[in-house]
Amino acid sequence: MEKMQQYLKIFLLVFITVILVDCNRMPIANSDEIVINGNLENSAEKIVWLSHLDGTTNRLIDSAHIGKNQSFSFRMKVNDAGFYVLASKRNDYAILIARMGETVFVKGDADNLASTWTATGSDETKRYLEYWKFTRKQLKRVDSLTFVFRNSHMNPEYLTTRIKLDSIFNTIMDKQHDEATRFINKNPGSLASLLVLQAKFSSLPLFNEERDINYFKLLDSCLSKSNKNTKIVYDFHKRVQIILRKSKNHQDNNGILPPGDLNPSYIPSH
Repeated sequence: MEKMQQYLKIFLLVFITVILVDCNRMPIANSDEIVINGNLENSAEKIVWLSHLDGTTNRLIDSAHIGKNQSFSFRMKVNDAGFYVLASKRNDYAILIARMGETVFVKGDADNLASTWTATGSDETKRYLEYWKFTRKQLKRVDSLTFVFRNSHMNPEYLTTRIKLDSIFNTIMDKQHDEATRFINKNPGSLASLLVLQAKFSSLPLFNEERDINYFKLLDSCLSKSNKNTKIVYDFHKRVQIILRKSKNHQDNNGILPPGDLNPSYIPSH
């Protein structure tokens, strides 16, 4: 009888342990899914939102109420890779890149997510995070300039200060553009580079469709080979084709000639 009670206690202990382990186990993505798990500091009893970023459109997919354990999980059936925005409050978010079958785990501080988030489980997100860490430092410099600018309005030397701040901001912008081009040249076949090309820095685009057309063409060529069946790459390819057609029409309509050609109206002097 005592042995039976001991066996019963052992069985119950093992059973409870299995249940606890199973409850604490993070969901894993199946081959046709993407799972985004996370644990955020200062997030208990808050809501976290997940959106799909498609070009310039940010479409809400789901939301989750976070419990006292500060953990959350999203599971999605997908057809290909995509960009995802995770946020716990307005204008403070993490941008993730995930492919079918990937389980991404996000950590950070819900009160300051953009400046603290990290992620594992996705090579594309890892690449983008490399660029984003550099960008964080640059944005902090811009914030410092903004603070000085706002506090200089009543200063007699306001105009002089503004000229100096503008010069510093332009230097920061140039440095950010250099880092973005370095990243794209290093990763021309990466979805992370597409995100960098289309992103803004301090509300300003880093790349211009006409001025930087070679970077658009570079990514279009490389991504069409490495990610040819991905919708975001197909949409980008169509965008590049539209840019090229506009450029050609502009040249045709305005008589812009390729370098080295003579204008038909040019009459050499005798």
